[in-house]
Amino acid sequence: MHARAPNPERNTTLRRFMAAACLLAVCAVAGTLHAAPIFECSDGPGHIAFQDTPCAVRANQRKLDVQPLPTVGDPAEVARHVRAQTARDRHAPRPSRHARRPRATRRHARTPAKMSWECHAADGEVFYRHARCPSSVPGDGVVRSRYAERMPSGRGHHNAWSRVRVHGTKITRSEACRRIHSASASGRDGHLRDATVSTYDHLMGRDPCG
Repeated sequence: MHARAPNPERNTTLRRFMAAACLLAVCAVAGTLHAAPIFECSDGPGHIAFQDTPCAVRANQRKLDVQPLPTVGDPAEVARHVRAQTARDRHAPRPSRHARRPRATRRHARTPAKMSWECHAADGEVFYRHARCPSSVPGDGVVRSRYAERMPSGRGHHNAWSRVRVHGTKITRSEACRRIHSASASGRDGHLRDATVSTYDHLMGRDPCG
């Protein structure tokens, strides 16, 4: 018996049939999901393959856009469903062009500065308090000529120990602390009336200037 010689044309037709069957299977899977590209890869001898990833570097590549399979069902029902979906999309509210965008919230809110008081006594003394200044203070026994000249005559007996009127001005806590602990604070008239805390309160964290 003589062996039958291989038929190249028949082999090529068979390979193309198998490739077409693979393509139909891939299309069926892609249709159930979403439209996806399919790559047709072929080499020199005529081998053809279809895959969802790009072909090898040496292979000839052709990209095929596979569309999803048509919906299976009653044509009238499918058409009614499509019309209803189109109507819903048409009447869906759209964002206004003039709609105000929400303002970006600040990450860090600005903390207001803490305030203290600069107290001015009528006799020339200046001292600093972290609470409101008193309306008056007793004199410190020092005769200051500027204050004595302003004192009205004929309104009773006044001396260096009489009460002295005080008015206050707000300043920042940091500035008040700086002036209280300044090296030149001891030469300021009124520094003995400055707001100070004990060493114990300072160690316990109760010092406003801490």
